[in-house]
Amino acid sequence: MKTALRIAVVALLSLSLTSCLFKEPVFTSGFSPADPALGGVWMAEGENGDPREREFAVLAAVGADAYMLHYPAAQKDGTYFEVRPLKIRDKDLWQVRLVASFDDGLPGKDTPTYTIAWLQKTPDGKLSVRSLKGEGAHTAGPAQARKALEDQATDWNTLFGDPQTFTRLPDK
Repeated sequence: MKTALRIAVVALLSLSLTSCLFKEPVFTSGFSPADPALGGVWMAEGENGDPREREFAVLAAVGADAYMLHYPAAQKDGTYFEVRPLKIRDKDLWQVRLVASFDDGLPGKDTPTYTIAWLQKTPDGKLSVRSLKGEGAHTAGPAQARKALEDQATDWNTLFGDPQTFTRLPDK
């Protein structure tokens, strides 16, 4: 259970969460319970291990089936997201909703606020997060995205972008 939660955190973090695609949610039910143990600070290493390029995210459970995510957490332009975990085709997903950003405040009515992230555990215990690509037939609307995600014939590698790997930092 902790693995699935950690995977969810990574997904949120690597989403680059500013790439929301839809104005309406892709899923409206079927969410998994939130695991409070997943809460904490997460870090993605910069390219070539450059510590100046590290990205941080803070994740906290805020209900029975939701998390609040602040990403990137160590910068003034951080953004807040609601994250709702779910399992589709035995894979861990997060439905991510833009709530507010430091720079822009609350999103406008015409602003896309939803996207999906796919979480995978790596062999070394880290979390790999892949966000839904912003091009393809699955981006025509939430119904098309849901259909593509639920279709057994769909290769998810064509729907999601490159992975970003996160490590949970120890609590103080």
